[in-house]
Amino acid sequence: MLAAWIFSFSVWGLSSDSLTSAPITELNLQKAQYFPHYSPARKEIFFTSRADQSDEELQVATWDGEKFIHPQAITSINQDTNEGTATLSQDGNTLIFSGCEYRNSFGGCDLYESYWVNESWTKPRNLGILINSHDWEGQPSLSQDGKKLYFSSDRPGGQGKRDLWVSEKDAHGRWKLAVNLGSQINSSTDEQGPYWLEKQEVLVFSSDKKGGQGGLDFYQSQLENNQWLVPKNILELNSSGNEAGICLGIHENEYFISRNKPGQATEEELHRIIIPNSIWMVKKVLPTKVDPVVPAPSKIKLLDVSFDDIQFATNQWNIPSPIPSSLLKLAHYLQENPIQKIEIRGHTDEIGQAKSNQVLSEKRANSIKLYLINQGIAATRIQTKGLSFLKPKVAPVQAEARKLNRRIEIVLLSD
Repeated sequence: MLAAWIFSFSVWGLSSDSLTSAPITELNLQKAQYFPHYSPARKEIFFTSRADQSDEELQVATWDGEKFIHPQAITSINQDTNEGTATLSQDGNTLIFSGCEYRNSFGGCDLYESYWVNESWTKPRNLGILINSHDWEGQPSLSQDGKKLYFSSDRPGGQGKRDLWVSEKDAHGRWKLAVNLGSQINSSTDEQGPYWLEKQEVLVFSSDKKGGQGGLDFYQSQLENNQWLVPKNILELNSSGNEAGICLGIHENEYFISRNKPGQATEEELHRIIIPNSIWMVKKVLPTKVDPVVPAPSKIKLLDVSFDDIQFATNQWNIPSPIPSSLLKLAHYLQENPIQKIEIRGHTDEIGQAKSNQVLSEKRANSIKLYLINQGIAATRIQTKGLSFLKPKVAPVQAEARKLNRRIEIVLLSD
């Protein structure tokens, strides 16, 4: 369920230095409503709602200049299962949301895309395997320019439970393979509800990691030299309850958030709040860096490349982070040799059942293939094969040796 971010409801008030929020009464009509997204282009607010004993669904309401009117379900999107957390393109014509247990899903909840055509939303389209996994994906958030998609997922390869991930569009407008935001942002607990504030260049999200006010708290971070800064708890917004889901509002410094607060009639409510600019991190102005002139790289000889740096954790198939040097060289080699075809062979150690290891070795090979496709290498040039534990590189006498057997091999194919 998308609403699983609510763990318990606090009986304590907000801290004394908290900013005051006000419930949006005309929207808080169900048992729960959360994760708002306001579209200035459409003058509409989208949010997730849940009535008693019902599935979650997407609702929309129109801003008439004074209040929101006519909150209603988006019937062209909602199905018999759960839908939640919409994010829209700047022009308001593209909607991305999380849909659960659809027939074409990869498993759990996936991210889907719909377009506004002839005054209606089109049939949702699965965003594909480069973004979705066999696990849960939800709470998407598009950057203002539409080139980055942040979301939360509990797939393997993260730091803990639910982690924040991001996918970027390539030069052709296609989504690249999603990558984990890393251990600076993600913890061993839950990170959810990402939202990129373009003007402040700040990523806002929620986490229930230790050291917070209690429940889910809002945090903020920035990129500096392509590295995320240590997230800062936004103390002025948080309480001992849960705060998750934030978006820009209509008026200056206004934001819409979802929270549970003592005394409210519903479990989760949508609130409006004024957040002064002084709350946000200040972007550091870095000195201009002059890149040194470097000679053009020499041609790569694949036979000289060792792939020992691509080692997988036990029962995992995600590519290690940062991207191993040998994989970067492989992509470069295939770009330099546009007719060369390869076979990627995935391997496991001997631990576990043969059937499971066979599937795991295939997934490892396919994860490398997906990365190469994302780098512009045609899928027709890449074959994959899973060899389970049948061809170990070293004798599996100890844990360190097994680590060397969880690997991939690259074989050059001739026509």
